[in-house]
Amino acid sequence: MMKIEADGGGKGAKDKPKTVAILVNQDEHQMAKDKISYEEVVALYLQDGGAPSNQYLIKYSRGHSSNVSGTLAPGNKVMVQDGMRFRVSGTGES
Repeated sequence: MMKIEADGGGKGAKDKPKTVAILVNQDEHQMAKDKISYEEVVALYLQDGGAPSNQYLIKYSRGHSSNVSGTLAPGNKVMVQDGMRFRVSGTGES
């Protein structure tokens, strides 16, 4: 299990995001941030033994009310919430 810490960014303790559990292909990870990037999800997937690929398709579900489900594209971020699920698969494309 990997724990991702929030950036300092000058936030006070009361502004610090709470830790939430997310699932990446059935593997649980603790997050202490409001958002996660495409690149961070891929890193978690590879850390858990996922197959390397040139590109990845990331679908998510059980997300925040403003983004309950969808696809996470390279360079983008999505708000996280407790119990959110990410499904990562390699596309095999370059």
